[in-house]
Amino acid sequence: MYHVKGELNLPYSDDSDPEPFEVWYDLEGNRSRIDYHNSTVRTFLIGNDLDYGVIYKITPVTNDTEIQAIKYFQLKGTKEDPIRPQAALPDLQGFEFEKMEDYAGVQCEVWKKVTQAGHKKNTYRLWVKRPEGSDSPAVPYHFEMEGFNTLLESYNDKYMIDYSDFSSQTESDIFTPPGGMTYEEFPDPPEEHQILANPLQDYVSTSPVSHAHRLFGPFKEKFERQYESEKEHEERENNFVHTFRSVHSTNRAGLTYSLGINHFADWSKEKRRKYC
Repeated sequence: MYHVKGELNLPYSDDSDPEPFEVWYDLEGNRSRIDYHNSTVRTFLIGNDLDYGVIYKITPVTNDTEIQAIKYFQLKGTKEDPIRPQAALPDLQGFEFEKMEDYAGVQCEVWKKVTQAGHKKNTYRLWVKRPEGSDSPAVPYHFEMEGFNTLLESYNDKYMIDYSDFSSQTESDIFTPPGGMTYEEFPDPPEEHQILANPLQDYVSTSPVSHAHRLFGPFKEKFERQYESEKEHEERENNFVHTFRSVHSTNRAGLTYSLGINHFADWSKEKRRKYC
């Protein structure tokens, strides 16, 4: 069980500001809670609800008919895909100690993991500190993913999380979603439900292929995309992933407008700025 605050940074996304979040995690109780933008958006992942768990989400919604209307959504788990508590930290299986390093004025251990799928080679690093001495429990300080594409021969992906206020204690009632409300199903498209319900999973997972990458297929089908080469396909997929992340991060801020994925999503930032 723990509580921690974090700040997500997406340096490759369009004009994306750091996104604050807060996580309460209870593995034994099979539940977690994640708030975004100072509780503007709240998500409760309750593995023991119903047969296979439920994710509850309370969020402001802006669309053609409403502005910042508070909505209550739910995503039910299935036998094949049950709901489990979402951690704020990566699973350290496969990580190896790399070095000691001074990071932002704090002496840290650096743990590293490298994964590869197809042309995507990702390097994950977790910086941890031990504020009470070398034998004390480790406390997360910084997490970073840097992606290299072997076909494009370039670094083309990166995101970072800064952690703070880590505590191994939390209150039990913090995991209880608001009662007496009618929770709706998430809006279309259905392939985005998992991202809407649990955005953090893509950023602490160490799989080179994220939910955002898997959504590139439906995007290509919807907008009838055909690319001239494998290299162009990799470039366009990379553009799409960064756009997708930026759109969803912006929408979690609860602003008076909302963004969506359109036919420009696989264009580069430079091309969009020139023609849009």
